[in-house]
Amino acid sequence: MRINLRVLSSAAAIAITCAVSAAAYFYKSRITEINEVMVFCKLQYNAYNYFDKLLSFIDAATKSVNVCMPGIHNPAIQGRLVQLIKKKNIKARIIIDRSGYNKSTEFFIKELIDAGAEIKCEKNDAVFTMQHKFCLIDDRILMTGTLNWGNDRSCDHWNYVYITSKLLLVDPVRKEFYRMWEEFSSDLLRKPYSEYTTNDSDAETVEIVNPEENTDESGDFESVVRVPTIDNTELTPNIDALIF
Repeated sequence: MRINLRVLSSAAAIAITCAVSAAAYFYKSRITEINEVMVFCKLQYNAYNYFDKLLSFIDAATKSVNVCMPGIHNPAIQGRLVQLIKKKNIKARIIIDRSGYNKSTEFFIKELIDAGAEIKCEKNDAVFTMQHKFCLIDDRILMTGTLNWGNDRSCDHWNYVYITSKLLLVDPVRKEFYRMWEEFSSDLLRKPYSEYTTNDSDAETVEIVNPEENTDESGDFESVVRVPTIDNTELTPNIDALIF
C-alpha cells in the first residue's frame, strides 16, 4: 500500500498547526488570568491607588455586577455602580444585611434602586447577620476580602481584597450568590425607612435571659422567650464508650 507523501505531509502540518494553536491559547489564557491581592492601609501608603484599581475592575463589567455586602454606602463605589447601570446598562444585583438599610443609608439604597439595581436582604432573620463581602464581575471575576463597602472610609482602614478569575474559586461563590438571591427578599426595601418598623417583617424579636434571673415582675416565665443554657452538660463524648 503506497502512502501519498503529499497527503502525509499535509496531515502532519495540520497536526503541528493545531498543537501550536492550542499551546498559544493555553499560554494566553494563563497570561490573562487574574490572581492578585490588594492590601489597604493608611492613606500615606498610597491606598488611593489600590482603591482606584478596585474601581477599575468594577468599571470593566460588561454584563453584570453581583454584590454581597453587609451594607453599601461608600460614596465612590455606590456612585460608580449607578453610573454603570445608567451608561452601560449593567445588571446590578445587590444583597445586603438587614442592618445595611437604615436612616443613614436610605439615600444610597434609594438612588441605586432608582437607577435600576435590584437589592435584597434576609427578611426573616433579625438575629444573625449577613457578613459576606464579595463582588462578582460578569460572573467571571471574584473580588473578596475584608473590605466593607458599607464604610465610607474603608480605603483608610487595614483591609485586603483578593481578586481572581480562577473558575475553581469563582464558581462556588457564584452558586452561593444565586442561591441566596432566590432565598432572600426585597420587601423591606420597597418603602421608605421612616415607614419601616420591625412589625412590618416576619422577624421575631428574641430576648435572651438567664433562666436563674426572673426579669418578669409577675414571676411568670412563660412571657419571656428563653434560650437554654449549657449547665453540667457533657459536650465531649466518652471515647471509651464509643464502639467503632
